[in-house]
Amino acid sequence: MPTETLISARDFCAHYQLDLSFVIILEEQGVLEMIHIGLVQYLHPDQLRPLERLVRLHRELAVHVEDLDIVAHLLERIEQTQEQVLDLQNRLAFYEPNARS
Repeated sequence: MPTETLISARDFCAHYQLDLSFVIILEEQGVLEMIHIGLVQYLHPDQLRPLERLVRLHRELAVHVEDLDIVAHLLERIEQTQEQVLDLQNRLAFYEPNARS
């Protein structure tokens, strides 16, 4: 993958005034995956939105970086559950058009 499409983890941390250890801990926990090219760590652009969400949780709700993996997992489960509920509502509406609320 060309490095032009990647975001340097160091640049991301500088932009958000974070220590590089923030993203390193998240990588160790499996919350995000960095791409290592030589000694430089990069983030894929698809990971920016979820990572920015975790930065906000860390700052605004004072969630410790070590606990962000738990929060990320719970948020993912909530999103999956919401998708399942929507799917079930759509299926129910197919069989009972007046049952949808």
